[in-house]
Amino acid sequence: MAHGYSGDKQALLMRLRRAEGQVRGIARMVDEEAYCIDVLTQVSAVT
Repeated sequence: MAHGYSGDKQALLMRLRRAEGQVRGIARMVDEEAYCIDVLTQVSAVT
């Protein structure tokens, strides 16, 4: 019996990895005290 992810698993994993990378980038921006508007722009892109 196949479970729900079998057909789209690779595509789903790629999307999750991309989102993870974007969130890590935002964390780095916050750590480096980037301008608020730049951080918000990245948050909007991830959303």
